[in-house]
Amino acid sequence: MSRIAYFDCIAGASGDMILGALVDAGVPIEKLQETANSLGISGLQLSVHQVKRGEFFAAKVEVHAPHEHAHRHLHHIEAILNKAVLPDPVREKAIQIFRRLAEAEAKVHRTTPEKIHFHEVGAVDAIADVACSVAGLHFLGVERVAVSVFPLGGGTVKCEHGIIPVPAPATVELLRGFPSRPGPVEAELVTPTGAAILTTLAKPGEQLGFIPQQIGYGAGAREHDNLPNVLRVFIGETTLSETADTAMLLETNIDDMNPEFYPHVIERLLEAGAMDAFLIPIIMKKGRPGILLSALLPPEKINAVLAIVYAETTTLGVRLTHITRNKLRRWRERRHTSLGEVEIKFAEWKTPEGQNRQTFSLEFESCKILARQHNLPLREVYDRLCKELKP
Repeated sequence: MSRIAYFDCIAGASGDMILGALVDAGVPIEKLQETANSLGISGLQLSVHQVKRGEFFAAKVEVHAPHEHAHRHLHHIEAILNKAVLPDPVREKAIQIFRRLAEAEAKVHRTTPEKIHFHEVGAVDAIADVACSVAGLHFLGVERVAVSVFPLGGGTVKCEHGIIPVPAPATVELLRGFPSRPGPVEAELVTPTGAAILTTLAKPGEQLGFIPQQIGYGAGAREHDNLPNVLRVFIGETTLSETADTAMLLETNIDDMNPEFYPHVIERLLEAGAMDAFLIPIIMKKGRPGILLSALLPPEKINAVLAIVYAETTTLGVRLTHITRNKLRRWRERRHTSLGEVEIKFAEWKTPEGQNRQTFSLEFESCKILARQHNLPLREVYDRLCKELKP
């Protein structure tokens, strides 16, 4: 089991809402102020007070920062974070968040991340939002982050570049691959800073079971009709083991395709990022024989895999299912044997009594090479090496 933070984006997410939710869940504001102080920016102060949004009481964190006119580049922000007295994991994740922001802005403006001038997200309060959010999660011992569907809001918002539609273009880029929905109000619900923090720390489409232990509500600045402007966070233990993760299962039934094409399709799916792809003979309606094409893939690879399925097969649609996988701890090693060097795949698991157990298998390609080098049957190579390498 591992420590998890699940962010329930009731009314979206912004930097100050994330901070408020973490403080309400148990992070002392003094700890966040220590992080803010370490940034070396004079006059940077955090405060918190309780407010009511709809029927929810929530923490409203405000970042008080000196007014600036300067626009920062990515290297300026990285320099601030590198000089700060922060735990290494906090510094690394904060820098990763700003790099993703730079990449999103660069894509929107058709330039490179290094040339991007950060405006609102380069201001002192945004830097504090990112650093303090990561530090707050670190204080709570959070190892994994998950996030709900993002409500996108609607309408327009005024920014440095003028009036732009909601969500902002950089926010749209950051939310690629993450479940989202329009509305439910005409307002900016997900800010670039909020999107950058949550989409960098979480995985697209990951659905984790967990046991809630602490709950916090962070308040946004505005009031919305019929929508409490809060972000809720659950802090708890996942019900998955360290060797478990989530994935997507893609399936489609095909009965009208040249069977010679299937090996090519499987090869292309694996190249696109599928972790596995396989075929199962099935009997379809009217007694017609068909093929069930299945692919197991990380959620972030869904668009690439779908593009191949639709281009390379005759299917008109697919089924997508989020699944949980439980995996053995595994690794590879190269060993010297009487026949030469061979690659071995190891797996390890723990019994209910707490004892470690291991198993191994020989890598096929390594054994095939040795069989040809020594002019031996492949089966004989397998048998000989298994006896030689058995503990």
